[in-house]
Amino acid sequence: MKKKKLAVILCLAVSLALAGCSKKDSTAETSSVSQSQETEDSASSSEESSSSQETAEKLMAIPVAEGSVELADCIELGKYQGIKLEKPSVEVSEEDVVSYIQSLMEQEDVTDPQAEAQEGDTVNIAFEGTRDGEAFEGGSSDSYDLVLGSGRMIPGFEEGIIGMKLGETKDLNLTFPDDYQEESLRGAEVVFQVTVNSIRRAPELTDAWVIDYTEGEYTSAEEYKAYVREQLAASRENSALYTMRQEAWSQILENSTFKQFPKSYVEEGEAEFDSGVEQEAQAYGMEKDAYIQEAGLTEEEYQERREQYGRSAAQSRLLLEALAEAEGLSEESPEYQAEVEELAGNYGMDEDELVSAYGEDVVRQYAMTQAVLDKVMEAAQITEASGDSAAE
Repeated sequence: MKKKKLAVILCLAVSLALAGCSKKDSTAETSSVSQSQETEDSASSSEESSSSQETAEKLMAIPVAEGSVELADCIELGKYQGIKLEKPSVEVSEEDVVSYIQSLMEQEDVTDPQAEAQEGDTVNIAFEGTRDGEAFEGGSSDSYDLVLGSGRMIPGFEEGIIGMKLGETKDLNLTFPDDYQEESLRGAEVVFQVTVNSIRRAPELTDAWVIDYTEGEYTSAEEYKAYVREQLAASRENSALYTMRQEAWSQILENSTFKQFPKSYVEEGEAEFDSGVEQEAQAYGMEKDAYIQEAGLTEEEYQERREQYGRSAAQSRLLLEALAEAEGLSEESPEYQAEVEELAGNYGMDEDELVSAYGEDVVRQYAMTQAVLDKVMEAAQITEASGDSAAE
């Protein structure tokens, strides 16, 4: 997290704010078979949208105070010491290691006519879907690349290709899920005639491949696998810690009561939003107004998102200030100074250069947030999650 550009914090927040409003339809040619996962994503997105709407309504209901106000008049800090957190699993399996290494390998064409498609292979297929003998829209393609085991297709589609050979044609009798995104195909019984045009797969993991890939830094497959396992474990450990810190912040936010927002805090958040949108627009070589229009927003919707962002920024700032006050942290505190020094060191800068590059407010809020969360994590009750390995 600390090695990522600080500007990403702002840009990501702005991107999410814009993305939450409207998305243009970009249905692919093969949408009728490749949306089983999208159906789940859509349901999840719907739940998140409902939650976001509720959060937005709560934010908008909090009054904005003119002039100078005391921190105690704005927020009542909820429980933050001893909060309960679950640490995601950081276990790395042999399959995880092999799968990761295979992702680094350049897949090669399988030329053996007797070779059978297997999970992890990338197959190029031609297919046509029919329902009651009639082809349906979006259910066919002459050339489509598919990673077997990716879960992109409806249940049974990818499984049916496993074991097929080059040039083989096979009929797959399948049924669309009852909760499928396209209403006309929900629960429909269909037949897909599939032909395997080509098969590509990662080469075998050998000592020779390792020596070539690592330019001699590692000389055996087992040695390289041990290195990869260590790196994956470290990555998952960092990811787990970051996830817990996010969850800790969310819990404290939920536990706290916000009475009012200082108008100056909201306005600063709104200005930050505008600045972020302008940066995003410039990155795409667009004017701000054109970028907003491309995002599918009317001026009224943009202003609504802008105000919500401003209030959310004010809320986070109040929470940070309340936590810092409760823990007796300030810019003179050793914990804060240590965060700034570490951050500057990660960028090869001194503090003045860091502030010049990213702005005093961004550096201050970032460093103080880390210092505050360190205190929260020290007192948290953390349990280890069981189950499958966490994703990187």
